[in-house]
Amino acid sequence: MDKQSSKLLPDGFAAFENQVAGHNLKDGRSPTGILKSADGFVLKPVTKHPQSETEIAFYENIFIKNEYACFRPFVPEFKGTTVLNILGLDITFLKLQDITKGYVKPCVMDVKIGSQTWDPNATESKRKTEDEKYQLSKKEFGFCIPGYQVYNLSSGSFNRMGKEQGRMLDKITLPLALKGFLNVNFHQSAFLIERFLQRLNAILDMWKTQKEVHIYSSSLLFAYDAHQLELFKTESSGVTPCWMNIMMIDFAHVVPACNTLDMNYISGLTNLIKLLQEIKSGK
Repeated sequence: MDKQSSKLLPDGFAAFENQVAGHNLKDGRSPTGILKSADGFVLKPVTKHPQSETEIAFYENIFIKNEYACFRPFVPEFKGTTVLNILGLDITFLKLQDITKGYVKPCVMDVKIGSQTWDPNATESKRKTEDEKYQLSKKEFGFCIPGYQVYNLSSGSFNRMGKEQGRMLDKITLPLALKGFLNVNFHQSAFLIERFLQRLNAILDMWKTQKEVHIYSSSLLFAYDAHQLELFKTESSGVTPCWMNIMMIDFAHVVPACNTLDMNYISGLTNLIKLLQEIKSGK
């Protein structure tokens, strides 16, 4: 959303500048793209049915039902839905925590987990379309990277990778893209990777026990503040600083697990952890 379009939004709302993936105004598949509110939350437009209702219901269940409580530490804070009138249209939004709030040089990466990104209820046409996306990385790693933005500490400028570049990533170039996002040439990147690995392993432990749902086409949102990484000296405690985080997002395709593990998700996440471990060790 450009500055001219932003003027059409209600007072207290603006375009969310740190969106790196998903439908937006430019691709014509969202009326606004993701917005930010003055009270520090992001607003995700509800545009597809019944997928949007599935996502709303899943967020509600996480914070209501005990059997979904295992997801609570790993998803953004959910503040329900809100309706905004934009250009005469009433548009419903999910209201979610902005995990980049307060970041000076926000680095954000969307990693979609799973080699299968269509749910069992998908049509043959949808399955074919999804299978054609990010073929190289999904086949090799069981995950893909739809996009990221990073503040490059070597060049002193922001770099962005969009979905078109993400779809071309393969066995060789995907690890290079991860290294770029992690600022591996900066001496404190090892600490960043180690904290990310701790978070990912905690998420993996949860997935190895929960048998309530299987989730398809869901992402892990990586975020850190390159400004804080640049200033970082040493960290003696095991507590992860507030300027780095990973959250599970995008829950439009949630289906009952029927008391089985989600091996599609587990396999992709396991491969992501392995790759980050290799990057950390300098391989």
